[in-house]
Amino acid sequence: MKPPAFGALVVGGGVHGLATAWRLARAPAAGGSGVERVALVERFRLHHDRGSSHGFARITRTTYSDERYVRLTRVAHAEDWPLLERESERTLIHRCDGLFFGPPEGDLERWAAAVAAAGASGVERLEVREARRRFPAFALPDSEFVLHDTTGGVVAAAETLLALDRRCRVEGVHVLEETRVLAIDPSSDPVVVDTDRGRLLAERVVVTAGAWVAGLVPAMRGAVSVSRQHVGYFDVGPAGEFGRFPVWVYLGGDASGLFYGLPAFGRPGIKAALHGVSASGDDPETHPGPDAQAIAGVRSFLASQLALPIGDTLHAETCLYTNTPDEHFVIGPLPGHANVVVGSICSGHGFKFGPLMGRILAGLVMDGTSGVPEFERCREAFAVPSVPGAHAPGRVP
Repeated sequence: MKPPAFGALVVGGGVHGLATAWRLARAPAAGGSGVERVALVERFRLHHDRGSSHGFARITRTTYSDERYVRLTRVAHAEDWPLLERESERTLIHRCDGLFFGPPEGDLERWAAAVAAAGASGVERLEVREARRRFPAFALPDSEFVLHDTTGGVVAAAETLLALDRRCRVEGVHVLEETRVLAIDPSSDPVVVDTDRGRLLAERVVVTAGAWVAGLVPAMRGAVSVSRQHVGYFDVGPAGEFGRFPVWVYLGGDASGLFYGLPAFGRPGIKAALHGVSASGDDPETHPGPDAQAIAGVRSFLASQLALPIGDTLHAETCLYTNTPDEHFVIGPLPGHANVVVGSICSGHGFKFGPLMGRILAGLVMDGTSGVPEFERCREAFAVPSVPGAHAPGRVP
């Protein structure tokens, strides 16, 4: 006897999988899809540290190098994060200044142009002297100007995962932890999802499997690569506390790279790392510790850019990036199978879109449309490759 089919099944319990399951199970009157029998399948325990969603904090901001992401971020800030905060009765976005800077040969002008093209408010261009006055912790030795983003902030990442987890359980989502998906057969009706604990059936499937997506979706093979990021937490004293220190991004271009950081939040020390999307070939099945040389490189960068003494390295950790060549997300139905949707909201800049992407993915798998005009206008740019390895070149951090 076949097991009963779930109305929808989500593979992967990171921020985007949790957000999708929540929106699928939520009643239509409340803005959800109202699917009966929603399942969420996670290969580890929820809130694990093996993927891309763990940790206390992430950056949010409006400033981007591509006006499409500027517009999507504005929607997330205005609609989806406030909704999750209301329903969970938690503050998840903690506003603080954002600072974007870098040398003339970097990408700052391109980012400034994208913000202007999208008509974003809350981002202003500052001369270096004024920027040093407002942000005395930063020396800005090689910058000609900076962007000051007053829409910036810290996302309480761990709190967000807990909030989504609780909302899923309130809405009756069947959460299957420590259950590894082995294969998905989209040609069957209902869709067959084989796991190491048995076979599941579903009318609709959303795959948000992060670094494991290419093993489950053949169309994604060659379209994504995995790189392990090495993140450090550094003691800079009281100047690094939340409310005194901004979130920031250094746009050094090909020569210097992109570094980012944020104030102390949830644990001592400012968080900083090199945004490394060029490396590839890391195995998500392994779980090595942080690389000491990589952390030393971040420390050296901070010493060159901050007008503060860098004290002890207080902690270091890793997370996985699932990268596309152009750093775009991959969001859409599997070609030829509208009831299987892929969400690879990736390349190290996806967490800030979590609740919005849950709404988009739920809409796509239920109705074929996200219901979000800002996404629908550019959805072809995010489409799942029609053949393995097909993905447009470019770069969109």
